[in-house]
Amino acid sequence: MKKKQYELIITPEAEQEITLSKEFYEQKQVSLGVDFIKEVDSVLARIAVNPEHFPIIRKKQVRKANLNRFPFGVYFAVNDVVINILAIFHYSRDPKQVNK
Repeated sequence: MKKKQYELIITPEAEQEITLSKEFYEQKQVSLGVDFIKEVDSVLARIAVNPEHFPIIRKKQVRKANLNRFPFGVYFAVNDVVINILAIFHYSRDPKQVNK
């Protein structure tokens, strides 16, 4: 049986959060921003391979994947073969703000 091939679509809000977080970490320590991007890419790759592996956290079928090294969650929804990355969210922020 052939595995599904998923298309990842990252919302502009999620892209902005990635960029701002990378810049923040880069100011803290040289190359830490690059490490953050590598971790995000790693989690996105895991999501693309098996999105159902991650728990549903909202009634709207939103799932969450945790970054390993950084206190962030990746919030996403699966619609057939499309995975919409809704937010990359720092855990100090209110999770109710994720695309309601």
